[in-house]
Amino acid sequence: MKVVLAGGSGLLGRHLVTALVAERHFPVVLSRDPACAARRLPRGALVRRWDPGGDPIAWAGELGGADVVVNLAGESVGTWPWTERRKRLLRESRLRPTSALVAALGELAPDRRPRVLVSASGTDLYEGRDDEPATEESPAADTFLARLCQEWEAAALQAEPLGLRVVTLRTSLVVAPGAPALERLVLPFRLFLGGPIGSGEQWFSWVDVEDAVGLVLRAMHDPGLSGPLNVAAPDPRRQRDVARALGAVLGRPSRIRTPAWLVRLVLAEQATLLLGSRRVWPDTALRAGYRFRRPRLEDSLAAALAASRLSSQPA
Repeated sequence: MKVVLAGGSGLLGRHLVTALVAERHFPVVLSRDPACAARRLPRGALVRRWDPGGDPIAWAGELGGADVVVNLAGESVGTWPWTERRKRLLRESRLRPTSALVAALGELAPDRRPRVLVSASGTDLYEGRDDEPATEESPAADTFLARLCQEWEAAALQAEPLGLRVVTLRTSLVVAPGAPALERLVLPFRLFLGGPIGSGEQWFSWVDVEDAVGLVLRAMHDPGLSGPLNVAAPDPRRQRDVARALGAVLGRPSRIRTPAWLVRLVLAEQATLLLGSRRVWPDTALRAGYRFRRPRLEDSLAAALAASRLSSQPA
């Protein structure tokens, strides 16, 4: 099976490409920097240069005859402060590649189009909607990130009139070896400064990288799946419980609280990434019979941190 991936050299993309190669599929990764992407990806993946804002002739031909397109392109929301310029970049980095892919698909003859488009989104859409676990049917919040997720999904759904089955991945924080978001959470604990953030009452949703990959593969193969898919473990936790779990796995104390006012002072609007509450439930995945490989937070953290330690040891 030929699978074309945009954003395939990021964290989830690399793990997905590795799984596709292991299953003897043929992944083609579209990248602005093919040489860099090729160094980060396993053998068996073909890398092609693309510029979603430019002429699609150089890359659009790869979509013809593909079975699936996976769109994971998008700048990280947690790397830089949310200036107005940064917000525009976050929006453009999601909408421009998605719209470019859909436009290129529309130029293909119907019998040359892929059957499926699997496109990224996020669980920030549910922020604060946590009186009960948020399923795919829960209403969206009214925040910058929630509105961004809605626009992102709407752009992907433009492929449906072209005859493609479209699945939008509402992905929680991915627990994986070396994941930047996980490393930022772990650092205070390594320094013996870890503990709850703010009140500690806010909900935290997550997913093990093996299950994130497993759910993407399920979305690719299962014709019964379309529309939003919550990529989250069936184990949302209060943030204080996440702190306890991190402390237990690392063998560090977890009692030093970081006050909410300090987080807001340092991060401003971006503080929602730490103080916002997201209680997400993978309703569609469970109804489809998906069996989570690591449904418990402590097991996922232990596996990711152990793999990180092994990879950091000298050869």
